Amino acid sequence: MIVECQSIINWYEIFEGVTLSDGTPIQVEQTVWDDLSLISYHDCGVQATCARASRPHKGTSQEIQRNFTVDFVLLRSVTRSIKGQDSRNKLFTLMHGNVPSVNSLMSAYVCLERATVFGALKGIQQKLGNQKFPLISQTLYGEHRSMLITPDFPLVAKVGAVHAGYGKMKCDTSRQFADFKSVVALHGDYVTAEPFIDWDYDMRIQKIGPNYRAFRRVSSNWKGNVGNESFVEDMDLTEDYKQMVDECAKLFGGLEILGLDLVHCKDGKEYILELNDTAIGLVHKHTKEDMGFMRDIVVTKMDSLFVKNVAPVEQDNSTSLEEKVKILETQLRLEKEKFSNLQKTIEEAKEEGSCKPQ
Repeated sequence: MIVECQSIINWYEIFEGVTLSDGTPIQVEQTVWDDLSLISYHDCGVQATCARASRPHKGTSQEIQRNFTVDFVLLRSVTRSIKGQDSRNKLFTLMHGNVPSVNSLMSAYVCLERATVFGALKGIQQKLGNQKFPLISQTLYGEHRSMLITPDFPLVAKVGAVHAGYGKMKCDTSRQFADFKSVVALHGDYVTAEPFIDWDYDMRIQKIGPNYRAFRRVSSNWKGNVGNESFVEDMDLTEDYKQMVDECAKLFGGLEILGLDLVHCKDGKEYILELNDTAIGLVHKHTKEDMGFMRDIVVTKMDSLFVKNVAPVEQDNSTSLEEKVKILETQLRLEKEKFSNLQKTIEEAKEEGSCKPQ
């Protein structure tokens, strides 16, 4: 089962014709959290009911309501966002049934909160030092009453754990911060405050299994991920960037899919802002290839779980050499299957052509 937040994405196409190494076909069911109902039984696993999609992909099971047992999950959607978008109970149901997934359900649970993720990043900074892991300084207020001493202005205040630019305000003065505090008092959220960085571009270091990418984004909005006036381009992956994302991939039992966000300051300094886990957004020109990388990770892990005589893939603290080899072997097998199917199609076309009357 694939939980995907973007209805335009077609995972049926990415998994078309894909089998496990013993030839077992993989049945894909793509859905969104709102269309999904789950029950975890003690003796027969997690049972899912998916409603017909509002915009189904033609020729797929999304055109009807369906019921099935969940054997494996690819998480491509966060479980909590703004008010009214909270599917944590469905995540808990999958966890209750001990359903295997990419990324792991436990890592998805831990990454629900900005506070827990930042604490883990601080641990990496303490290990590598600020030069190798330049994490931005951050203050957390457990409630509005404690919002007394602030970092220097200007600062960026963020409410709770939401992302995508929501619940975020730039405060240039203590009066603005006091106004922000009065709004926070209406809710029970914690607040984080960070110095505002006068950046010229932001960056993302992406890792999907053994595959890396680095991007630079220029935006006219101080919230770089808001609006559509931005320009994204590939950039070189330095050894320092690779070390940063490799250390992050060791967190929470291992993250197969992650993106580390940084900003580049106009004075040449760089600051790490946050870590994004399994639901990272993909850059358009690389989307299909990156989805293919995710598919290969899923197939490799399903092989280890459901095919006899296949050594289990350890969900250790990094992508080990052994796991990289297994993923590459899966990629090679899938490419061979595609080539074999293409050859078969060509031969059938030739035979059909030779049978036509002259």
